[in-house]
Amino acid sequence: MPGSEVYVGFDLGGSFLKASSFSLDGELAERRSIDSQWCLRPQDYLDLFKDAAKSLSSDKHLKGIGTAVAGVLDPEAGVIVDSPNLPALSGVPLLEMLKDSFAPIPLQMMNDANAAALGEYFAGAGVEHESMFIITLGTGVGGGFVVDGEIWSGASGMAGEIGHMVIEKNGKPCTCGSRGCLEAYFSGWALERDAKAHAQQYPDSAIGSLDIISPISLSELASSGDDEARTILENGGYALGAGIANIMNLLNPESIVLVGGLVNAKEHFLSFAQMAWEENSFDQASSSSKVFVGKLGEWAGVRGAIQPFLSE
Repeated sequence: MPGSEVYVGFDLGGSFLKASSFSLDGELAERRSIDSQWCLRPQDYLDLFKDAAKSLSSDKHLKGIGTAVAGVLDPEAGVIVDSPNLPALSGVPLLEMLKDSFAPIPLQMMNDANAAALGEYFAGAGVEHESMFIITLGTGVGGGFVVDGEIWSGASGMAGEIGHMVIEKNGKPCTCGSRGCLEAYFSGWALERDAKAHAQQYPDSAIGSLDIISPISLSELASSGDDEARTILENGGYALGAGIANIMNLLNPESIVLVGGLVNAKEHFLSFAQMAWEENSFDQASSSSKVFVGKLGEWAGVRGAIQPFLSE
């Protein structure tokens, strides 16, 4: 029966696998967020995908699977060329492995930021705009550019990697091997690094007293009024704003959409990001490129992962 047919979307990041089932017209049915930090081998991730798909479609007919993965992909070969936040999958032919496991179910795979961009463009904050740039703020930082409903992927699929845009020459080291990347200043792992460094230097501080240092605990501490936690988030926000200014000046999209888990802490960083993009962009660029918080949040990627099926 048509009502029992679903698509399943996956979004694999550095910390969690997000999985959702959708009706054939793209309406959300169910969703799961599953810890993936225990995965050490490609087979571990494959088992995670299979278990999640089974839980979402056990009593339904699975019509297609869309997979979004953090990292640089070879879309033709279905290989993860490099993924700093998923090192066990770097160089792995994940698409082929998934096809072998789920055959004959059709599969699609794309970069997680591109998937999030499609999700927000077709079902979120970008629905009324012809051009939209998305910035995903999670464990790492990604980006994707959509024009007239199509991802602009560049000559080799590398377009949109705003997380590795250098904002400070010879700056802080990044997981990609470069220095001064935006991701090294404002991302889940960068905030944790800065908070842990503060805790080590000032063990009697409020940050030093945290049982678990994470972006969530840092945001909660900032909300309670702790100045050190606020400063870490504010500095990160200013760095984010510098990256946004570069996008405004370079591409001038109608909308720039922020999604991902870190957006939940927007009250602590967004005004500082705005200060930075207004200081560092042309007036005409910043007045015409509007910045929005995404409507789908950290679930934009799973919605975008199934969009190729909906567009067929």
